Amino acid sequence: MLRRIGVLGGDAATQASLDTLCGKNDCELLDLAGVDHIPPGVAAIAGAGDPDVAAEGALQMARRSENMLYLLAEAIDCREDKAPGSSHRLMQHATRFAEALHLSNSDRSALERASLVHDIGKLKIPNGVLLKISGLTYDEWTLLQQHTVIGADMVREMDLFQDIEDIVRCHHECFDGDGYPNGIEGEAIPYLARIMKILDVYNAMTSPRIYREGHATHKDAIAHLREESGKHFDPDLTKAFIAGKIGKTEH
Repeated sequence: MLRRIGVLGGDAATQASLDTLCGKNDCELLDLAGVDHIPPGVAAIAGAGDPDVAAEGALQMARRSENMLYLLAEAIDCREDKAPGSSHRLMQHATRFAEALHLSNSDRSALERASLVHDIGKLKIPNGVLLKISGLTYDEWTLLQQHTVIGADMVREMDLFQDIEDIVRCHHECFDGDGYPNGIEGEAIPYLARIMKILDVYNAMTSPRIYREGHATHKDAIAHLREESGKHFDPDLTKAFIAGKIGKTEH
């Protein structure tokens, strides 16, 4: 859920206006009373003043954050010459997987935002490496792998993304320790990053890419997930992904 509104204080009228507005506009409403800091991705308002004006102002802030996310995702897709809507499709898979796993609203929000910007570090990878169609040299592959570290450093400095740093850094780690950037394994890999690993590979396999002809069917992608379960992918999460019928059922 990309639209998240938090309210600091406020009376019953303000709460009622926000409840109504959030219900009509697919927003999550959070009570921020007593919190030490505003959670990432939350548009926060004070509850004083006209409740309807406060509610509408909060919705506008939430929409601005949502629009910025989509704009940034589109820029990342274009940078890598992906097909239009690739990141948005990944976010839809992330939403369905989050629901299947019964994630908390905060974890769902983090996963959805990460699905849009997990490759943000590629914005700083040179064209000659990122868009190279022929095989990469060892040095070029090493540089490309750094996009996870670069991206994690970037999102750490952004209030909207501070809770997704681990996902951005670790979404290419493998369950058997054969991934990057740090070669960590098993449950040492952050939970949401293990989820993103599955989502990212599935989406990459079933979407057009500049460096290959055609793309895999849903059936082929699922077969790959099964084959690599326990190696590249968390086996329990792989089973949940397949059982939840995440992604398209046919092409």
